[in-house]
Amino acid sequence: MMAVEKTNFFVGKLMAYVSLICVVVISFEVTMRYVFGMPTNWGHELMYSLFAMYYVMVVGVAHFWRAHVRVDVLYATRTPRTKAIMDLITCGFFYCFVLVYIWTSWNFYWSSQTMNAGNHFLGIEIPGEASFTDWAPPLYPVKFLMPFGGVLLLLQGIVWTIRDAHMAFTGREFK
Repeated sequence: MMAVEKTNFFVGKLMAYVSLICVVVISFEVTMRYVFGMPTNWGHELMYSLFAMYYVMVVGVAHFWRAHVRVDVLYATRTPRTKAIMDLITCGFFYCFVLVYIWTSWNFYWSSQTMNAGNHFLGIEIPGEASFTDWAPPLYPVKFLMPFGGVLLLLQGIVWTIRDAHMAFTGREFK
């Protein structure tokens, strides 16, 4: 359990730095576009890729902090044991969503990875989907992070289910 949480913390800290890179890239792009009238063809696309990577990779650490949407009207005023029981009752929905997300995002990634888009690097044909811009970065590495982030979310969900079960049955926090 500690390995899952440490991994999610590491990914969360890494994504904090990615968000700083996003700020630098978008600031550069806005400056080039509106101050100098010379927009780049890579800045906007890099920003989209970085934000997509950020969005799909922070779900595990967000779940650790229980930062996802809840119905706080019913949940916030309850005791920790009652909250754990409520979480156990609803965890089936969580696992159903996460497993479907992992499955569909894996298929989304795999179709991108195996696509023959005619990309070449140093005269060698490289398989995989690429952007349609002049810059043409490969899209499949970012798409791979979708199922990877889903696995991090699934693992953190398993950790919380174990903690919730312990709290529900014993009334004590799992340490």
